[in-house]
Amino acid sequence: MIVETYRRVPDGWASVVAALASFVVAAIAGIAAGFAGVYFYDRGNSKGDDLAVLASGLLAVGTFAFVMLFTWLRAVHHKISSRTPCFAWLFCLAFDLVITVLLWPGRYPGELNHYRGFIVGGWGLILLLGLVGLLSSRRLFIHQPD
Repeated sequence: MIVETYRRVPDGWASVVAALASFVVAAIAGIAAGFAGVYFYDRGNSKGDDLAVLASGLLAVGTFAFVMLFTWLRAVHHKISSRTPCFAWLFCLAFDLVITVLLWPGRYPGELNHYRGFIVGGWGLILLLGLVGLLSSRRLFIHQPD
């Protein structure tokens, strides 16, 4: 019943619904992954790097979840091209870049050197999970003609 109602929604509104639903689920999954990353990093004892670990986990898992869910929701509405997961991934990368710049340490000398590993590792994880989401969603949700 919900799927049929969603399919009757005009395409523009369906895109907005898919984006909002994907963002909410990706944020929840990302927050959970970020806190799990903080726990595994230092068992909940703050070493001062918790924000960097939390942000890396949130953005990486959030990117994966957004790409997968957005592509699936668009495929449920109508047939999609292979560009849909690519656009979703690029949107996430732009969002992740803005968040990284806003959280970028650098108010004090030496901070950048300390956090450089976290930033590079976090972006490596963002790119890896984003690519996995992109390739998985293309394989699972985009049906090529036989």
